[in-house]
Amino acid sequence: MDARALRDELHDHGRRMAVSLGLARESGTALADALLLQYGRWPRRYHDGRHLLACVREAEALRSVAPSPDAIAFALWFHDVVYWPWRRDNEARSAVQARDAALRMGLGAEFAGRVHGLVMATAHLAGGAPSPDDPATDWVLDIDLGILGTPGVVYDRYERDVRREYFFVTPWAWRKGRAAVLRHFLDQPRIYRTEHFRDRLEEMARHNLTRALARLS
Repeated sequence: MDARALRDELHDHGRRMAVSLGLARESGTALADALLLQYGRWPRRYHDGRHLLACVREAEALRSVAPSPDAIAFALWFHDVVYWPWRRDNEARSAVQARDAALRMGLGAEFAGRVHGLVMATAHLAGGAPSPDDPATDWVLDIDLGILGTPGVVYDRYERDVRREYFFVTPWAWRKGRAAVLRHFLDQPRIYRTEHFRDRLEEMARHNLTRALARLS
């Protein structure tokens, strides 16, 4: 997908979310443009506009089955808006942007606090901490991890792109650190938290992760 097509589709998703939230359509276009600038920053190779689009597409497709679809969609727009691979506070800074944007757009303190929590929950993906007690959290996390259960050629590109984001890490350190992340996912009783994603993606995700781990040994 070229840059213009990516932007146009994100505009469409932004406008639909804005209308669902009771906002002017133009506010969705402005939001998409502002966030796409951040998702386009160096050194992103995976956590870029393509990943953003994949997440908001999935959120849109699941509106009829997921709880609180507006909160899920809004959180996903912001979940990787701050992404510097060498920092440990990306999720916290992204969550602050989500909360501040919700307040600035007049969506209220309750909604703002909720989307802050949903973005913060993505910090738990590789660390094993329990997710916050919000039914929307499991859907945000599963959408974000959808890439793990994609066909092998797509997953392999994801692995290559993430490695390029971590260009500053030595090969030895990369193999050690990445292997720990992959083992963490494989050691979980369930990679995906919702039945919807487990039924569709769990088997393929475990296959992909096992292949990727074997390549690191």
